[in-house]
This record gives sequence, C-alpha cells and structure tokens, in this order.
Amino acid sequence: MALAAVMLPAQADAAPVAKVAAADVVDPSTPEGTFFPLTPTRILDTREGNGAPTGPLGAGQTLQLQVGGRGGVPSTGVSAVVLNLTATGPTSSGFLTVYPSGLARPTVSNLNFTPGWTGANAVTVPLGTGGKIDIYNPAGNISVIADVVGYYADKTAPTKGGNYRQVIPGRVLDTREDGFGPIGPFESVPVPVTFGDGTYDSHVRAFAVNITAVDASLGGYLTAWNGIDTRPTASTLNFGKSVAVPNFAVVPTAKCGLIFDDCGDSPMIGIYNGSSGTTHIIVDIVGYYDDSTLGGLRFVPIDPTRITDTRDANAPLGPNSVRTFPASSVSGDQTYALVTNVTGINPSNATYLTLWSGEGSRPVVSNLNLLRNEVRANAAYVSIDDNFTYSVYNPANTVHMALDVTGTFELPVAASGQSAAAFGGESATGLPRRR
Repeated sequence: MALAAVMLPAQADAAPVAKVAAADVVDPSTPEGTFFPLTPTRILDTREGNGAPTGPLGAGQTLQLQVGGRGGVPSTGVSAVVLNLTATGPTSSGFLTVYPSGLARPTVSNLNFTPGWTGANAVTVPLGTGGKIDIYNPAGNISVIADVVGYYADKTAPTKGGNYRQVIPGRVLDTREDGFGPIGPFESVPVPVTFGDGTYDSHVRAFAVNITAVDASLGGYLTAWNGIDTRPTASTLNFGKSVAVPNFAVVPTAKCGLIFDDCGDSPMIGIYNGSSGTTHIIVDIVGYYDDSTLGGLRFVPIDPTRITDTRDANAPLGPNSVRTFPASSVSGDQTYALVTNVTGINPSNATYLTLWSGEGSRPVVSNLNLLRNEVRANAAYVSIDDNFTYSVYNPANTVHMALDVTGTFELPVAASGQSAAAFGGESATGLPRRR
C-alpha cells in the first residue's frame, strides 16, 4: 500500500499590505492568535455526567460548559477553543447553538439534526465568562458530547503556539481511487503528506482537514489522530450505511518515519474505522498549523455572526453554478480567511458544496455533502479574495445555504506598521498576494 499522498503546492508569498486600524491588528511579537493542538479529549458527555448533570439537554435549555482548565486547555491565556461537537438521540428535529458564556445568544446554528440522528461537527468558539461556553437546544431532548482538540492563545499567554498557513485545498486521500480499496472493520489508514515536489514542511504540527466517510457497508465512526500515539477515545465523525458524511477536523501530526520506512519524516495523521463494516475515506487538506518559526496567519475570534443566508432573498444556489458572496462585514485588509460554519438547507436532490476564494481554478474538494431535503452543517476555513468575497460551487440541483463566522485568520502587523514579513522572522510565506 503506497504511503505517498501528495498535497498541492502552497500559494505564492504575500506582498506587503497597508496597516489597518489598531483595533484590528495582531502584533506578531505576542502569542495572540497562535494555536495549540491537543490530543482529542472528551470534556462533555451528558449521557455520563461528564461536564454536566447526567441526562439529555431539554427543549429551550442552555447548558453551560466549563472549558478553561479542562482537557488540556489552560485556565488563562485562551481566546477560543476548537471542539468536536456530537449530538445523539434527539427526540425531534432541531439544532444546537454554541457561543461564549455571558453574551446574548446569537442567531446562528452549529449542528442540525433529525429525530434519532447521531452526528458531529467541528466548532470554533471564543471562551466567555470564566472560561465557559453555552450550548442551546431549542426543541426536544438530546444528548450532547464535546471533545476538545485545540485552543488559540490570547495576548497574555506565556508562550507562542503555531501560526496557520493556507494551501490550495487539495485531496490527499481517496480510497476509491488510490488503489487502497475500502478500509476494513476496526482498521486504520496512515495519511502522510508531502508537497507536489516531494518535499515536506518539518514545522507542521497539525492539519486542517475535511474528512468524509463514503459508501460504508454498515454504520460506525471515524477517529482522526496523529496515527502514532495511543488512539484517543473520541470520535471525529459518525456515519450511516451507504451515505457520504463529512466533518471538518484539526488533527495533530506525527513524523511518518517513526513507524514507516518509506515516508521519511513527512507529517502524517491516522484515521481509524470504528465500524464492523467497511468504508471508503476521503481526506481534503485546506491548511496547516506550524510551530510559529516561519510566519503565517493568526486567529482573531469574533462573536458568532451570520453573513450569508440565501433564504433571505429566496435565491437558492442553482445547479452547476458558482455564486460570489460578500465578507466585508467581518474582514479587514489583513484578513485572508474566515473560520465558518456552512449549512446546506433543503436541497432538491443530492449535491455537495465547495467554498473557496474564487481565485484561480476551483479546487477539486468538497466542504459539505447533502441528501435531498436535509439540513446539514459542516465547519470550513474559507479563503477570501482581494475584494473581500468568497465563492460557492453547487454541482447539481438547488439548495439554500447559510454561512456563520466565528473568527478570521489575519496577517500579523508589528507595532511599527510593518507587515509580519518584516518583523522578527515572521514571514508571510504560503499566503496569496493581496493588494
């Protein structure tokens, strides 16, 4: 079985850009907006009384979850966390909304479900009062599970984590086409990653990926981790028989050469099939987190905000179409990408959505797979172009779409007004050109 999955080349270096208002600037000399990946750790399970009283979350109830100081997240110095949120056993159709404690509940959703459904979605959420977040359930009863996979530092953190670096989204594993065949029951597949010229970045600490389970013979779950350490007792996505189920994930990496002889020290992740049946697996990479030595982007949290809803103008995405939407309400001159939750709503038949900056060729990846008449959400990192817009491709049928934003990726700017490329070795390598 070949191990040489290939990632598309990184995009061109960023040109210097003008300084924006001080309130929008991230100072590269501080840890602000850097990322610390964690081994996935369960910090909430209402079925077992972990993080909340035992019992489902009822209709109209809000669960307040202590995150700071748990699961590897420090008590201080944290601006936001990345969670994998799972809903199971809902008694009615509905959704969950996740937001910082102490704020008014926003009109956004993070996870949509139907009666009896089990599924997951990645959530990036700023921490609120006391290092807590709120989870709201408007209808029915539902069990809720949350696994923490990483956190972003604020200015007061004692050390720097990693910067985020964009790449052209690329497919690095498709077991339907790569000679693998489906992954067997309770088996794992390694996913080492190199660039198109066969090189790799030794500074990679975590990948931002979209993982999809396809054509499973039975229902089950997938767990993504660094592929070397003990596999965590947490799931990344849950899937049913014969359907395509995606989930976005931030996954820590390890050096492939530690356990395989033919892949050197290229960074790798592993994916485990927790099912008694077989399933095909697809992995698309949109970016990675480094060790902050080479420069890149920093995360800035914002209050969860809906910036697109095609139902407002009753203008669904049409078949085989590309639509462009504005993102200027949450963007500035240093903004290169949005941290989002994209929701597909009532497609007329099965389809998928691809979101990207609209620049260059459309990437051959998917962000969200949809069945007829369903409502499904998936997290996505979405690049924006120089006009502060992003594009969405819908290959078939009609579908409405909503996009919620919980943060942005910004190019750091030094106090002198210089871009990060000229500050303390913080370069902008791997970023698209801007203005």
